Amino acid sequence: MTAGDARLAVVFGEGAVTLGDMLVGLGFCHDPIFVVAPGPDGARYAALLESAGTVMTLTGDAHADGRALRAAGVSGMVTFSERELPVAAGLAAAAGLPFHSPETVERLTDKHLQRRAMREHGIETPASWLLRGPADWPRDVRLPAVLKPVRGEGSRNTHLVEDAAEGAALAGRLLDPEGAAAEEGLVVEECLTGVPSEPFGDYVSVESACAGDSIHTIGVTGKLPLLPPFRENGQFFPDTLDDALRAEVIEMTERTLRALGVRHGITHTEVKITDRGPRVIEVNGRIGGFINELYLRATGMDLIEVAGRLALGQDVEPAVRPRDGVFFQHYTRPLPEATRVVAIEGARSLTRIPGITARRQLVQPGTPLPGDGKAVYLDLLVGDAPSHREMLAVLDHALSGIGFTFDTPAGPVTRTGAELRDRVPVHR
Repeated sequence: MTAGDARLAVVFGEGAVTLGDMLVGLGFCHDPIFVVAPGPDGARYAALLESAGTVMTLTGDAHADGRALRAAGVSGMVTFSERELPVAAGLAAAAGLPFHSPETVERLTDKHLQRRAMREHGIETPASWLLRGPADWPRDVRLPAVLKPVRGEGSRNTHLVEDAAEGAALAGRLLDPEGAAAEEGLVVEECLTGVPSEPFGDYVSVESACAGDSIHTIGVTGKLPLLPPFRENGQFFPDTLDDALRAEVIEMTERTLRALGVRHGITHTEVKITDRGPRVIEVNGRIGGFINELYLRATGMDLIEVAGRLALGQDVEPAVRPRDGVFFQHYTRPLPEATRVVAIEGARSLTRIPGITARRQLVQPGTPLPGDGKAVYLDLLVGDAPSHREMLAVLDHALSGIGFTFDTPAGPVTRTGAELRDRVPVHR
């Protein structure tokens, strides 16, 4: 399969894949056009992207930019960034390119609209309410509940609420336009309670390839237990579900994607395993975080390449051929109260541990940490093992040998990677 003269537009922004992995995955493309936003960030990215293709800086006029893409011979569009999905949808609509429609992107990025669309199509989902102010706090919400931005990524400002008065007060602070973390809107929804699944997580993600009416499941990804309140810290392939439950998860995912109107590209759907069956947590209209690295090792399939070929309308049959063993990732999360990473010790010795194949340092010592609860991954530790149990043993060994020191309001605190991982997991 060759790309021929087909030209791909890539709306670039920080997202679920690294710049290096993106350039490798899209290496089959002939002179891709990288679309960047105006301003200093766009200029910085442009300098990195110019060696791999043509760079186009947006003008702010979607119709003019769409005409420019058509004139350049672009026949497909893709983005790997959650926050760039609306931009890409608008450009694709203006240029007549296949992509998520603007309406579909609204349902993918607005958590309230996503839940509503699911309910309208008969898909069981927790009750949810849209909040524009503290007075909107629902009187009939069951606690515990989850409070989160109507639009957001990386667990920013996502909280578990166990008291209605405290929840309403928290909503007021987050919606305060004068506040440092002002949100345009919030969603409060009844908390999904997962079945006890330790030492593994009580949820999975489903990676899907969509092309018109066809939805192909690339794989189901297992997870390590969430850290409180709702922080991911690792995933693995293959999952640990039995065949019947996996089939239920896949069927619910496909119904949800159709309900949202998804017809293009790769999606990442998180599904909670409850005592009433699988329930969708949320759907993302792009490759999930770190998923490409995991599947490349576990199956040899480059999902970035698959996404690019799907965008160009090429016939892609993403048949997964799993390699023997269990392939895993672990990402260390800082203490919730940490304000800065001070030091990291023992990292260099980790790759000498059997089963650990690589480690990426994602946050350097001296880096301040955000105070809004947004996902911060200090590192990415990857490896493989013959079985799921042996995977856990490898992680136990590795994480006990690395130490992290943080500044906190109470002073410096040092924890091993194992201690950071072993904070009380959540089933909700």
